[in-house]
Amino acid sequence: MLPWHHWDAIGIGWDVRGWQGKAQAVALAGWRREDDSLHWLGVSPLFRLSSRGAADIFSLLMPLLKSKARCDELLSHPRFALGMDAPLAFPRGFTALLRGEVQQIAIPAREIDNPYAYRDCERWLHERYGKKPLSASFDRLGNNATLALAMAPALTPLQRVPQQVPAAPRALLEVYPALAKQGGRASCARPEIHLLLPKTLQPGTDQYDAALCALMALQYAAGDKVKALPPLQGPPADFPLDEGWIYHFVP
Repeated sequence: MLPWHHWDAIGIGWDVRGWQGKAQAVALAGWRREDDSLHWLGVSPLFRLSSRGAADIFSLLMPLLKSKARCDELLSHPRFALGMDAPLAFPRGFTALLRGEVQQIAIPAREIDNPYAYRDCERWLHERYGKKPLSASFDRLGNNATLALAMAPALTPLQRVPQQVPAAPRALLEVYPALAKQGGRASCARPEIHLLLPKTLQPGTDQYDAALCALMALQYAAGDKVKALPPLQGPPADFPLDEGWIYHFVP
Protein backbone atom coordinates (compact mmCIF):
# COMPACT_ATOMS: atom_id res chain seq x y z
CA MET A 1 0.00 0.00 0.00
CA LEU A 2 1.27 3.48 -0.86
CA PRO A 3 2.21 5.80 2.03
CA TRP A 4 -0.60 7.99 3.31
CA HIS A 5 1.12 11.21 2.20
CA HIS A 6 0.67 10.04 -1.39
CA TRP A 7 -2.99 11.13 -1.06
CA ASP A 8 -4.04 14.76 -0.78
CA ALA A 9 -7.29 13.82 0.97
CA ILE A 10 -8.59 10.66 2.63
CA GLY A 11 -12.18 9.69 3.37
CA ILE A 12 -13.21 7.09 5.96
CA GLY A 13 -16.75 5.75 5.98
CA TRP A 14 -18.34 3.98 8.94
CA ASP A 15 -21.63 2.13 8.62
CA VAL A 16 -22.79 2.28 12.25
CA ARG A 17 -24.59 -0.82 13.49
CA GLY A 18 -25.23 -0.18 17.20
CA TRP A 19 -23.67 -1.23 20.49
CA GLN A 20 -23.78 -5.01 20.00
CA GLY A 21 -23.91 -4.91 16.22
CA LYS A 22 -21.85 -7.59 14.50
CA ALA A 23 -21.94 -5.92 11.09
CA GLN A 24 -19.91 -2.75 11.62
CA ALA A 25 -18.08 -1.84 8.41
CA VAL A 26 -15.41 0.71 7.53
CA ALA A 27 -14.22 1.80 4.07
CA LEU A 28 -11.27 3.96 3.08
CA ALA A 29 -10.73 6.05 -0.07
CA GLY A 30 -7.98 8.42 -1.17
CA TRP A 31 -7.74 11.25 -3.71
CA ARG A 32 -4.77 12.76 -5.55
CA ARG A 33 -5.01 16.37 -6.65
CA GLU A 34 -2.32 16.02 -9.33
CA ASP A 35 -4.33 13.69 -11.57
CA ASP A 36 -7.73 14.03 -9.86
CA SER A 37 -7.71 10.29 -9.18
CA LEU A 38 -9.87 8.43 -6.67
CA HIS A 39 -8.59 5.12 -5.26
CA TRP A 40 -10.01 2.60 -2.82
CA LEU A 41 -7.60 1.89 0.02
CA GLY A 42 -9.66 -0.89 1.56
CA VAL A 43 -12.99 -2.10 2.89
CA SER A 44 -13.07 -3.92 6.21
CA PRO A 45 -14.69 -7.26 6.88
CA LEU A 46 -17.81 -7.00 9.03
CA PHE A 47 -16.83 -6.73 12.69
CA ARG A 48 -18.12 -6.17 16.22
CA LEU A 49 -16.72 -3.55 18.58
CA SER A 50 -14.90 -5.26 21.43
CA SER A 51 -16.39 -5.15 24.94
CA ARG A 52 -12.95 -5.76 26.50
CA GLY A 53 -11.80 -2.15 26.40
CA ALA A 54 -12.74 1.43 25.65
CA ALA A 55 -13.87 2.06 22.08
CA ASP A 56 -11.83 4.65 20.18
CA ILE A 57 -10.60 5.50 16.68
CA PHE A 58 -8.42 2.37 16.65
CA SER A 59 -11.51 0.23 17.24
CA LEU A 60 -12.70 1.33 13.81
CA LEU A 61 -9.42 1.31 11.91
CA MET A 62 -7.77 -1.88 13.16
CA PRO A 63 -10.21 -4.33 11.48
CA LEU A 64 -9.12 -2.81 8.17
CA LEU A 65 -5.51 -1.68 8.68
CA LYS A 66 -4.42 -4.48 11.09
CA SER A 67 -1.46 -2.44 12.38
CA LYS A 68 -1.45 0.26 15.07
CA ALA A 69 1.57 1.85 13.39
CA ARG A 70 -0.39 2.07 10.14
CA CYS A 71 -3.32 3.62 12.03
CA ASP A 72 -1.02 6.17 13.67
CA GLU A 73 0.37 7.13 10.27
CA LEU A 74 -3.13 7.70 8.91
CA LEU A 75 -4.14 9.79 11.93
CA SER A 76 -1.16 12.09 11.35
CA HIS A 77 -2.39 12.93 7.82
CA PRO A 78 -3.22 16.65 7.56
CA ARG A 79 -6.52 16.24 5.68
CA PHE A 80 -9.00 13.44 6.22
CA ALA A 81 -12.60 13.03 7.31
CA LEU A 82 -14.68 10.30 8.89
CA GLY A 83 -18.29 10.13 7.72
CA MET A 84 -20.80 8.06 9.69
CA ASP A 85 -24.44 7.32 8.93
CA ALA A 86 -25.70 7.97 12.47
CA PRO A 87 -27.02 11.13 14.16
CA LEU A 88 -24.40 13.15 16.03
CA ALA A 89 -27.06 15.08 17.95
CA PHE A 90 -30.56 14.62 19.33
CA PRO A 91 -33.38 17.13 18.75
CA ARG A 92 -33.05 20.13 21.06
CA GLY A 93 -36.69 19.64 22.06
CA PHE A 94 -35.94 16.08 23.14
CA THR A 95 -32.94 17.09 25.26
CA ALA A 96 -35.04 19.84 26.87
CA LEU A 97 -37.71 17.23 27.61
CA LEU A 98 -35.15 15.03 29.38
CA ARG A 99 -33.99 18.00 31.47
CA GLY A 100 -37.56 18.72 32.56
CA GLU A 101 -37.64 22.07 30.80
CA VAL A 102 -40.83 21.54 28.77
CA GLN A 103 -43.70 23.52 30.29
CA GLN A 104 -46.45 22.99 27.71
CA ILE A 105 -46.91 20.94 24.59
CA ALA A 106 -48.74 21.27 21.30
CA ILE A 107 -49.63 18.31 19.10
CA PRO A 108 -47.92 18.85 15.72
CA ALA A 109 -50.00 18.57 12.56
CA ARG A 110 -47.30 16.47 10.87
CA GLU A 111 -44.95 13.88 12.34
CA ILE A 112 -41.91 15.62 10.86
CA ASP A 113 -42.78 18.76 12.87
CA ASN A 114 -42.55 16.94 16.21
CA PRO A 115 -39.71 18.78 18.04
CA TYR A 116 -38.98 15.73 20.21
CA ALA A 117 -38.50 13.42 17.22
CA TYR A 118 -36.78 15.42 14.48
CA ARG A 119 -34.05 18.01 14.12
CA ASP A 120 -34.04 21.11 11.95
CA CYS A 121 -31.66 19.42 9.50
CA GLU A 122 -34.05 16.47 9.13
CA ARG A 123 -36.96 18.82 8.46
CA TRP A 124 -34.79 20.59 5.86
CA LEU A 125 -34.15 17.27 4.08
CA HIS A 126 -37.85 16.44 4.17
CA GLU A 127 -38.87 19.77 2.70
CA ARG A 128 -36.15 19.73 0.05
CA TYR A 129 -36.22 16.08 -1.08
CA GLY A 130 -39.39 14.57 0.39
CA LYS A 131 -37.18 12.15 2.34
CA LYS A 132 -37.89 11.56 6.02
CA PRO A 133 -34.93 10.15 7.98
CA LEU A 134 -35.48 7.84 10.91
CA SER A 135 -35.88 9.58 14.27
CA ALA A 136 -33.01 9.01 16.72
CA SER A 137 -35.34 9.47 19.71
CA PHE A 138 -38.48 7.70 18.44
CA ASP A 139 -37.13 4.93 16.18
CA ARG A 140 -34.59 2.11 16.50
CA LEU A 141 -31.92 4.53 15.26
CA GLY A 142 -31.32 5.48 18.90
CA ASN A 143 -29.05 2.44 19.25
CA ASN A 144 -26.75 3.74 16.53
CA ALA A 145 -27.04 7.39 17.60
CA THR A 146 -26.03 6.78 21.21
CA LEU A 147 -23.04 4.71 20.07
CA ALA A 148 -21.92 7.43 17.65
CA LEU A 149 -22.34 10.18 20.26
CA ALA A 150 -20.60 8.17 22.97
CA MET A 151 -17.63 7.44 20.72
CA ALA A 152 -17.33 10.92 19.19
CA PRO A 153 -15.06 12.35 21.94
CA ALA A 154 -12.70 9.37 21.55
CA LEU A 155 -12.34 9.79 17.79
CA THR A 156 -9.35 12.10 18.08
CA PRO A 157 -7.85 14.01 16.30
CA LEU A 158 -11.19 14.55 14.53
CA GLN A 159 -13.40 17.56 15.27
CA ARG A 160 -17.16 17.29 14.93
CA VAL A 161 -18.53 19.56 12.20
CA PRO A 162 -20.48 21.74 12.21
CA GLN A 163 -21.38 21.52 15.94
CA GLN A 164 -17.87 22.03 17.38
CA VAL A 165 -16.34 24.00 14.52
CA PRO A 166 -17.80 25.20 11.19
CA ALA A 167 -15.10 23.33 9.26
CA ALA A 168 -12.01 21.29 10.04
CA PRO A 169 -9.13 19.70 8.08
CA ARG A 170 -9.63 16.52 10.12
CA ALA A 171 -13.36 16.24 10.51
CA LEU A 172 -16.04 13.98 11.94
CA LEU A 173 -19.34 14.38 10.13
CA GLU A 174 -22.78 12.83 9.86
CA VAL A 175 -23.60 11.69 6.33
CA TYR A 176 -26.65 10.30 4.57
CA PRO A 177 -25.90 7.48 2.09
CA ALA A 178 -29.63 6.85 1.40
CA LEU A 179 -29.85 10.10 -0.58
CA ALA A 180 -27.20 8.78 -2.98
CA LYS A 181 -29.37 5.76 -3.84
CA GLN A 182 -31.98 5.27 -6.51
CA GLY A 183 -34.53 3.69 -4.17
CA GLY A 184 -34.62 1.99 -0.77
CA ARG A 185 -31.77 0.72 1.39
CA ALA A 186 -31.05 -2.30 -0.82
CA SER A 187 -30.94 -0.31 -4.05
CA CYS A 188 -27.87 0.76 -6.02
CA ALA A 189 -26.41 4.21 -5.74
CA ARG A 190 -27.05 6.55 -8.63
CA PRO A 191 -25.15 5.27 -11.71
CA GLU A 192 -22.40 7.90 -11.65
CA ILE A 193 -21.67 7.01 -8.00
CA HIS A 194 -22.20 3.24 -8.23
CA LEU A 195 -19.54 3.02 -10.97
CA LEU A 196 -16.97 4.47 -8.56
CA LEU A 197 -17.55 1.87 -5.84
CA PRO A 198 -15.46 -1.30 -5.49
CA LYS A 199 -16.87 -3.92 -7.87
CA THR A 200 -16.95 -6.56 -5.13
CA LEU A 201 -19.51 -4.67 -3.02
CA GLN A 202 -23.18 -5.58 -3.24
CA PRO A 203 -25.97 -2.99 -2.84
CA GLY A 204 -27.88 -3.33 0.40
CA THR A 205 -24.85 -4.50 2.39
CA ASP A 206 -23.18 -2.65 5.26
CA GLN A 207 -19.90 -2.51 3.37
CA TYR A 208 -21.63 -0.88 0.38
CA ASP A 209 -23.05 1.80 2.66
CA ALA A 210 -19.68 2.28 4.37
CA ALA A 211 -18.16 2.94 0.93
CA LEU A 212 -20.84 5.56 0.20
CA CYS A 213 -20.05 7.21 3.55
CA ALA A 214 -16.34 7.17 2.63
CA LEU A 215 -17.01 8.98 -0.66
CA MET A 216 -18.92 11.74 1.12
CA ALA A 217 -16.15 12.05 3.70
CA LEU A 218 -13.57 12.16 0.90
CA GLN A 219 -15.41 14.96 -0.91
CA TYR A 220 -15.50 16.91 2.35
CA ALA A 221 -11.79 16.36 3.01
CA ALA A 222 -10.96 17.37 -0.57
CA GLY A 223 -12.95 20.58 -0.29
CA ASP A 224 -15.42 19.51 -3.01
CA LYS A 225 -12.60 19.17 -5.55
CA VAL A 226 -13.15 15.50 -6.52
CA LYS A 227 -14.60 16.01 -10.00
CA ALA A 228 -15.91 12.44 -10.31
CA LEU A 229 -18.20 12.99 -7.31
CA PRO A 230 -21.24 15.25 -6.93
CA PRO A 231 -20.72 18.30 -4.72
CA LEU A 232 -21.41 17.87 -1.03
CA GLN A 233 -24.35 19.79 0.44
CA GLY A 234 -23.39 21.65 3.59
CA PRO A 235 -25.65 23.69 5.85
CA PRO A 236 -27.20 26.86 4.35
CA ALA A 237 -25.97 30.21 5.62
CA ASP A 238 -27.42 31.16 9.03
CA PHE A 239 -28.76 27.63 9.57
CA PRO A 240 -28.85 26.73 13.31
CA LEU A 241 -26.03 24.26 13.91
CA ASP A 242 -26.57 23.15 17.51
CA GLU A 243 -28.40 20.02 16.27
CA GLY A 244 -25.77 19.36 13.62
CA TRP A 245 -26.10 18.81 9.89
CA ILE A 246 -26.49 15.75 7.65
CA TYR A 247 -23.95 16.05 4.81
CA HIS A 248 -25.04 14.49 1.53
CA PHE A 249 -24.35 14.58 -2.18
CA VAL A 250 -26.47 17.09 -4.05
CA PRO A 251 -29.06 14.94 -5.91
